Amino acid sequence: MPTEEADTDDEEPTLPPTEAFRLLSDGTRLQTLQGLVELTDAAGYGSDPVSFSALHAQVDTDDSAHFNYHLQELRDRFVEHTGDGYRARYPARKVVRAIRAGTFTERAALADEPIDGSCPQCGDADLRVSYADEKLHVRCAACETGLTSNDFPPGGFAERSLDDVLFAFDRLVRHRVSFATDGVCPECTARMDGHVTTDIPPEWGYEALPAFDCVRCDFSVLPSFGMLLLDHPDVVAFHRNRGEDLREPPFWELALCVSDRYTTIESREPWRVTVRVPGEEGELVASVEGADVVDVLAE
Repeated sequence: MPTEEADTDDEEPTLPPTEAFRLLSDGTRLQTLQGLVELTDAAGYGSDPVSFSALHAQVDTDDSAHFNYHLQELRDRFVEHTGDGYRARYPARKVVRAIRAGTFTERAALADEPIDGSCPQCGDADLRVSYADEKLHVRCAACETGLTSNDFPPGGFAERSLDDVLFAFDRLVRHRVSFATDGVCPECTARMDGHVTTDIPPEWGYEALPAFDCVRCDFSVLPSFGMLLLDHPDVVAFHRNRGEDLREPPFWELALCVSDRYTTIESREPWRVTVRVPGEEGELVASVEGADVVDVLAE
């Protein structure tokens, strides 16, 4: 496969994680990466490389030799040097984005705030949201059912109302499931393998769940069987033709997504599951083998 830049032929193909973090262990280097990405973003897409002097001006040091030493340490892996200046490589952008997202630096908290919506289990409009340990939790205070608990970066709260945060969380979880079912890790883009697991905390209330595990970074996605169907073209068309849109309610208000009410386990060796998808007029019946949707039929 082609490499990202032509001047990387002599690079080692991999870098030990300890060495990568050593390269980032100095404040001057992090300022350099942040400054390089910020200057490039400000200039727009297709902008020219950043000059040494412009980049130096972004860093809190007047000693050009000191700055140059740290800049050279970042070359090849994080910074590309051209005849016209410097460009941030993909790893540099990932580091800066993680900093901006607050993943390593920020904390957020939200204590059991009431939110709009009805519980798909008991029907009461007494939903609560909380945020702790970098996870957003939605539960029903009436029946004490936990509806969802998923990772959400603290930066997702920045400049957003609570309603906007909930919208972003809904879309983030949906997209994670969509990536996983397509076999792409939403964290590192490596391959994800799907299977069925029964290793589930009892309080979740499921006998079995589809599980998708990244072969590289070990990131896992565990949706319900019903949630596998949200983006399926036959399911989308079925509801669209009836004037319904499964994207409108957040997924935690859909019993299809947060319970096994519509799920029937037909076989365990191999795993075969039937999921009924209810609509205002009629329903669909989906067949799932392992973690793969193999058939969707209208009834």
